[in-house]
Amino acid sequence: MNSNGWADIGYNFAVCQHGYVFEGRGLNAQNAANGNTALNRNHFAVLVFTAKRWFGGTPHISQACITGIQDVIAYLRRHGAGWEIAGHRDGYRTECPGDLLYNLVLNGTLDPGVLWDGGTHIVTAGETIDSISLDYNVPEGYIIEVNNLSAPYTVRVGQRLEIPARGMPLGEEPPPDNTFEFQPFPGTEWFRSRPHHPIIRAMGERLVARGCGRYPTGPGPQWTDADRESYRAWQRMLGFTGDDADGWPGATSWDQLAVPFISVLPLPVGYEPFPGAEWFRGAPNSAIVTAMGRRLVEEGCGEYTSGPGPQWTATDQASYRNWQLKLGYAGVDADGWPGEASWARLEVPRTSTGEYQAFPGTEWFHDAPYSPIVTAMGQRLVAEGCSEYEHGPGPQWTEVDRDSYRLWQLKLGYSGTDADGWPGPSSWAQLRVPRNT
Repeated sequence: MNSNGWADIGYNFAVCQHGYVFEGRGLNAQNAANGNTALNRNHFAVLVFTAKRWFGGTPHISQACITGIQDVIAYLRRHGAGWEIAGHRDGYRTECPGDLLYNLVLNGTLDPGVLWDGGTHIVTAGETIDSISLDYNVPEGYIIEVNNLSAPYTVRVGQRLEIPARGMPLGEEPPPDNTFEFQPFPGTEWFRSRPHHPIIRAMGERLVARGCGRYPTGPGPQWTDADRESYRAWQRMLGFTGDDADGWPGATSWDQLAVPFISVLPLPVGYEPFPGAEWFRGAPNSAIVTAMGRRLVEEGCGEYTSGPGPQWTATDQASYRNWQLKLGYAGVDADGWPGEASWARLEVPRTSTGEYQAFPGTEWFHDAPYSPIVTAMGQRLVAEGCSEYEHGPGPQWTEVDRDSYRLWQLKLGYSGTDADGWPGPSSWAQLRVPRNT
């Protein structure tokens, strides 16, 4: 740059392979890197340090570097930048930023997602630093640093952790003018999609504070039947009855709950509920598998040579393992079999809009759910002559439901442990339970 009489680099920020973010011209100065005055005026420029083959290096983008790029994009958005993420070649004829990095631009890897604004978290049973990191979309290392944790970074139930704001230097608060005091209502359909989001935890904590908590182990980020029961108690406290106290949040009751603000970004609606781990192990042939595969390709995790298609194969498992690794899972947690948390993060568009209910998963039944799906299942068992009910099926899973389902399995020809009363994907598909939304 000295040949141009400049005493700085032409980029607003730069990121190295170790994940460090360096300030160039910063937020308040026009860059000189995008190719012409209009591009420089309308876009920030972020330099990423990679290597070219013909200079003796091997092109490489580390996970730490990706995290750093996400951080700087989050920081820019907090200070007024728009939602577009583009490569240099999108505005100017150049090979920059190289195919490897440009593919990450195209598949959405560099987008930081929902930005947590910082605060505290009380550790509940079963949580780890890794799971808390995923819940708040804040890198694990940042949580470790601000809390001065030491290896092996274990946490205990009841421990209070500081969760830093994503996209801000550690210890700094985000700009206040981009937030609300309370969380805007996300919409009833968002809750019906059974989302996995910090808003659910914040809602649950408010319900507990108002004496409406019905949680066996405390609220978490995954919407469950316990959240619905707790919200139903809140609706009744407000004087709602009948269908107005069905446990699904509405705008009026939500505004009175005063949930602390979490995010202003658009919230996901219309995504496919988790079919259950056992459903995938049954090698299903379903449009859900196709939709999942397309999302894995979009996330840069596809191992497909053709397709994806509706039949679950080893290629789907390999592709899903790439997604688990991308989320930071390792070991047996990155075995390629979908789990509820990673599925929620994948945001597979809803496809199962037919007349029959998708299999919720065997583990779902083991949790003794309270759901209209259980009622619909029981009604089908009665219709098939497999009832052990004395008073008719209801929404709460009980041993009577299990005994009735065992009769159905026996009717289908199952025996032994295959007729234990716990629903499986094959017997469920043959039962044809009407869809409940």
